[in-house]
Amino acid sequence: MKKNIPIIDLDAQRRKRAIISKIKSIPPLPAAAQEVLSIVAGNPRDIRRLEQVIVHDPSLSTQLLKVANCAAYYPATRIDTVQRAIVFLGFAEVRSLALSLSVSSVFKGKKSASGFDRQAFWEHSIGTAMISRVLAGELELQETDLFFTCGLLHDLGRVVMDSCFPDEWRQILKFAVEHECSLIKAERKAGFPHNVIGAWLARNWGIPEIYARVIASHHLPVSHPKFNVHGGLVQLADHLSHEMGMGLLKPPNCNSAALANALGIGTNRLSLLEEHLQKIGELAEAITTGFL
Repeated sequence: MKKNIPIIDLDAQRRKRAIISKIKSIPPLPAAAQEVLSIVAGNPRDIRRLEQVIVHDPSLSTQLLKVANCAAYYPATRIDTVQRAIVFLGFAEVRSLALSLSVSSVFKGKKSASGFDRQAFWEHSIGTAMISRVLAGELELQETDLFFTCGLLHDLGRVVMDSCFPDEWRQILKFAVEHECSLIKAERKAGFPHNVIGAWLARNWGIPEIYARVIASHHLPVSHPKFNVHGGLVQLADHLSHEMGMGLLKPPNCNSAALANALGIGTNRLSLLEEHLQKIGELAEAITTGFL
């Protein structure tokens, strides 16, 4: 009887078909997350609609209130309603938390079979999302919420690999450790770049194409013809998140000064921002602990 060929040994086209087939088995993005994305794209200040989305999802409401009451937010009194959470934390923060909780719920409850640190993964994702939003504000870009979402989703291809191909993912993690190389380098060597896989997932979910494009391009060097502000900003946020200790294994090579200059952030300003961003590490850790 013929043995199945390990997917890591398949040619590129067959490997792509196998991955996309598995991606199609991943549950769709929760309705709450789709609603929040719709709010961000349409009327990002629609407080009433956001409150209704959260209230009508009991699991999301419970998790959000749990996070809102964590020590990182220093609530003086207990926050026991979504409305109070919006008043205390601010509309943008609650909107971001609701999206983070909804997206993570797709993979929640599925223990890693490869030894992948899901806690560190979500901490890094949320940290990168928060830093992306700060950088977008620094550049006076109007789409700060879009950048938060791009930062949150940028590494989703890795949790896809962990969920759908644990044996192959274990080999990739092992290669990165043994060869002391970045995870993206090990992924590329095996033919499983997480940015490409994440973009396939985003398209399968049917979310706006901008997210798939940013996920796909967030490791492009400044010199690449397809380098863009959205992907470059998330790449810088990704790098800063790694520098702050919110990362997985060795980070990819990145000239943060050159990247910042390409985006219009001077070196001095970047240094000042890095001091301000230290608080984000504590907050990302507290939030992740609160919802996992």
